[in-house]
Amino acid sequence: MNRHEQRKKIFQIIFQKDHDLVDLENTAFYDLYKTHEYIKRIIDFYLANKTRVDADISAHLNKYTLERIPKVERNILRTSISELLEGDSPEKVVINEAVLLAKSYGEKDSYRFINGVLKNFIRETDENPYGEQ
Repeated sequence: MNRHEQRKKIFQIIFQKDHDLVDLENTAFYDLYKTHEYIKRIIDFYLANKTRVDADISAHLNKYTLERIPKVERNILRTSISELLEGDSPEKVVINEAVLLAKSYGEKDSYRFINGVLKNFIRETDENPYGEQ
C-alpha cells in the first residue's frame, strides 16, 4: 500500500474517531492500523496529542471555530497537522495530499480552505518551531 493510500486510511480512521463515538478497535480499517507502521504512527500521535492538534488548527482559523468546520474538513486538517508534526513527508507533499482528500471528500471549494490553513500553520511553525512560545 503506497503512502497516498495510507493517508486516505489515516483520514478515514480519524474521521470515525471524531468525538470519540467509536473505539479504535471498532473502526473500519483497524486491520490496516495494526499492519502498517505509518498508519499506526500517525493515528497514535493524533490520539495522544488530540488537544494539541486541535489547538494548532484553531489557532490558524479565521472567523471559524473547529466545531463549525464541516466534519470532513476538520478531520483532513487533523490528519495533515498530525502528519506534519509526526510524519516524515515533505510539507508540500502533505499539503498536496490534503488538497486531494478535500477534492475527493469535501465540499466544492474546501480544498482552498484546507490549503490556506495548512500553509499558515507551516509558515508560523517554521518561524516559531513547534513547542516554543
